[in-house]
Amino acid sequence: MPQAIAAFFVKLGLSAIAAAIASAVVQIAITVGINALIRAVFGSRSAKPSDGQQNINEAIGSRRRHYGIVHTGGQRTFLESAGGRLGINVTLGTGKEGPIIQHRINDKPVTVVGGTVTEPSFHNAIHIYTRSGEDSQTAISELTARFPQWTVNHRQRGCAHAAIICDPVKQEHFSEVFNGQMPTYTQVRHGVSVYDPRKDSTAVIFDDGEGFTVNGTGPHRLNDPGTWEWSDNGPLVTADYFAHPDGYGGGYDNVNWTNIAQEAEHAAEMVITVTGETIARWRLWASYSLASTERRQVMADLLKACDGFIWQDAEGRFNLMVGRFVEPSVIITDDHILGMTATLGPQAQQRVNAVKVLYTEASLGYREQESATFADPDAIDDPNTDPQAVEAFYAPHHNQAVRVGKLVLARLGDRWHITALLNLHGLNLLGERYARLESAQLGVAGYFMISGLRLNLADCTVEATLDEVKPEDWEFDAATEEGAPPNTPEAPPPPPPLGAPEGLALTAVQIALGDANGVAIAASWDDPGRPDLTFESQYRPSAGGDWVPMVVDNDARTSRTGPVDSGTEYEVRVRALTITGRASAWASDTITPTADTASLAAPTDLDADDGVGEAVVTFRMPTGATLAYARLYHSTSNDFGTATQVGGNIVAGLGQVVEVTASGLAVGTAYFWARAFNSGGTPSPLAGPVSATIT
Repeated sequence: MPQAIAAFFVKLGLSAIAAAIASAVVQIAITVGINALIRAVFGSRSAKPSDGQQNINEAIGSRRRHYGIVHTGGQRTFLESAGGRLGINVTLGTGKEGPIIQHRINDKPVTVVGGTVTEPSFHNAIHIYTRSGEDSQTAISELTARFPQWTVNHRQRGCAHAAIICDPVKQEHFSEVFNGQMPTYTQVRHGVSVYDPRKDSTAVIFDDGEGFTVNGTGPHRLNDPGTWEWSDNGPLVTADYFAHPDGYGGGYDNVNWTNIAQEAEHAAEMVITVTGETIARWRLWASYSLASTERRQVMADLLKACDGFIWQDAEGRFNLMVGRFVEPSVIITDDHILGMTATLGPQAQQRVNAVKVLYTEASLGYREQESATFADPDAIDDPNTDPQAVEAFYAPHHNQAVRVGKLVLARLGDRWHITALLNLHGLNLLGERYARLESAQLGVAGYFMISGLRLNLADCTVEATLDEVKPEDWEFDAATEEGAPPNTPEAPPPPPPLGAPEGLALTAVQIALGDANGVAIAASWDDPGRPDLTFESQYRPSAGGDWVPMVVDNDARTSRTGPVDSGTEYEVRVRALTITGRASAWASDTITPTADTASLAAPTDLDADDGVGEAVVTFRMPTGATLAYARLYHSTSNDFGTATQVGGNIVAGLGQVVEVTASGLAVGTAYFWARAFNSGGTPSPLAGPVSATIT
């Protein structure tokens, strides 16, 4: 994108204008540029989770879409009585939703067996039947059988819903069953499924830009939502909302799924809470109305809850980065600044010394809850000042909420907030989240978050809104910073410990890296006997360094690295994860993988004879002791990238001349290559191409 815009300026002959502007004197004015940040953090008022936990009567109600885990009621789309029996249909959400976690009557959990509520106080008089929102679902027959107004055509395809049927009860039980009110049904469940490129064996989830790629592992397919699975991973949810026609409507083909896969890995990193619980770093539980919730507000709320940043790349695709600091590659100096306005911290009436974050707390009925207060340790304690509330309702855990609060408080502290007018160097900020600003005139040298960019084509300038950040803003010690989470009314007993994977075995895998031999590490482990578990696998040099994720096949219980250094000892570790993110202990082992250094020479004496519809190709096998077989390749162009193998693998003796007839060839010039392989599948350099004229 920056290169394209710069070329556009030059084409218009504006480079001279840009040079003249760049020579202008920089003037600094102190203004209140922080107002936009304050409005973004505190200005919006979003729907609370509890707002959706009621049943409403509307002639035409808005559909709602749900991500993560939600507790909702819905719209009563049917309400009739006949023969002393009451029938209710509640439409809960749009899209196929996941398994039900809990049924609730009048906000109290109930047990449903065979469609009947089994608690003694209900005397078997209340029945609940559900549909998950399949496109092929049928009408709820128990409702159609008792109320002819609700017919077999009322399938509500694509909408999750529940039918509640209340039977007549004896007079003495009426108050006990109904408590003087019509039953209000709500449901705790998993929301819609989302596409995960990491689980798609046809999707690229890692690309180093130099020809080395890693694909996902699994049955997910972008064009087949039936293969998708539920997830509350922040990047996956945000990308789905952007793409889905009932979300932002950007289209799934307009998402950079390689970027989303990489960000999903960061979001899935485990963190330890103050209570010792292990959770994924960035998750989202979200509900929104298709008709009444503004789309950009939903996107803003998603990003706020996981400290997200989005941008459009040069191909026009959606990209995302979740909360973390990355050392910037762009440096702005006084040589690039044409003018700027700056302020150090907010004005006195806008200063914030402490914040509390409103988030969704599962243990309190999946309702909004205030987090512990996160205060500025350097601020003077004022008992007459309440902490500022920050809405992050899509954050599903106290730990995540407080981490968001820490970031908000840091950005509203004594930090620089700058609006800078830059020369064309500012184009390098496109697609970047952070930059380093070094201004001798302002006396500032630090890191800044890029909060906004505006391209001024008329005068060849870029206006950048920059907010100062520090790398330590993203550091978080739950033991000292999280504070006390809310008290749960009914604290469940801790789950039994999850054992580490057993039978971890490591092997070296020989791979080809162009004309050289390389090596990777493969890991495998025993079946734990629990199909609900997934696995996380990482590796690093035993001497130390960052842990690097491995590509995991959960079904096969295997994982694999990319290329690693030959002769270096590596440590590999694997752990199991439950669907709620609870993790086992790590199982670990070490290995020193070695690449096959016995290089195999290429075949020699490669030749091809002209022919009618065919060509006779000969070559001599190499004489290396590691020779296993050879392959012949053919193409109609002088590009090996387009070549296909001719026949099967060719097995012959060392130095033996091999003759192969390639038939069924098109008229024109045919090109041929040959390559040998050792027993590990490592190839030799290519021989060829040679050509033959086909008539």
